[in-house]
Amino acid sequence: MDEQPTILVIDDDPAMQAVLEIALREAGYRVEIAGDGQEGIQKLMILRPQLVICDIMMPQMDGVEAFQRMKDQLQEDGIPIFVITALSRKPWFADLEAEGAVIIQKPFDIDQVLSLIRTMLL
Repeated sequence: MDEQPTILVIDDDPAMQAVLEIALREAGYRVEIAGDGQEGIQKLMILRPQLVICDIMMPQMDGVEAFQRMKDQLQEDGIPIFVITALSRKPWFADLEAEGAVIIQKPFDIDQVLSLIRTMLL
């Protein structure tokens, strides 16, 4: 049997961590949680996930900085990065998207996110 794909969720909000973790596990993924960008980058080195979901608004290191630090390593390996945010659409979102981020606005439909994940991991 194929090993479950691992998804790294980087978010400082315990409620969002729980929602994503439950939905992703039920969809058959292995889930690892990091509470901020720094922890996410440390886990990234060990885990080699197939996909990363990263919040933008976090303490210590926000999601934009975390994305900038992760993207070269991840994109080289073809690993998608989803960036979730409660912010309304900002002009700089286009820069992130141009650099390969998939931006998901909160509140989001978890089924749509799962469908997008399935598509990206094919």
